[in-house]
Amino acid sequence: MSPVVVRDLPEGEERATADARMRELLSAPAPGPMAERLALLHFTGRRSGRPYTVPAGVHTLGGALVVATGSGWRHNFAGGSAGELTWRGQRRPVRFSLVDDAERTAHGYLELYRRYGEAAPRRLGIAVRGEGAPGLDAFRAAVTRHGLSFVEVTHLPAGSSAPASDASTPDTSTSHAPTSHAANERTPR
Repeated sequence: MSPVVVRDLPEGEERATADARMRELLSAPAPGPMAERLALLHFTGRRSGRPYTVPAGVHTLGGALVVATGSGWRHNFAGGSAGELTWRGQRRPVRFSLVDDAERTAHGYLELYRRYGEAAPRRLGIAVRGEGAPGLDAFRAAVTRHGLSFVEVTHLPAGSSAPASDASTPDTSTSHAPTSHAANERTPR
């Protein structure tokens, strides 16, 4: 059987527990080596207006900082949205932009898969079913079928103010932790 790429993340209680632990660890002033590859995204839901803090893996790709995800919260960043990123122990203003080019996304996932080797599935939240290494066609199919996406992160100058629609500063406390409704924060298509 040819290799097939699928999303592979814990669900339900297991994921909620892991996310809460990552929010706690990554919010610390000295988060340790995990802060090189994991970050907290702070943003406001477009439809709900609720603040969210979501742990996610960060990657450099073509000189850009990106988050690889297939989670529904990515739709908050269609067309770009101001927010904040806690990475390497620092929280800074950023602009999140959902990459809407499926071909670019498939190429990017393939590049990261090859770069990370055996750690790729865990780092990218995917699994490969079947025999052999996946090629570009397998990643094209996963982008379409599973919504694998990239969110580009652009650092803004310190003191930048968010647009009025994004003006609320998200709280990183667990009382505002994202729940399963974060996946439903979608913009109308």
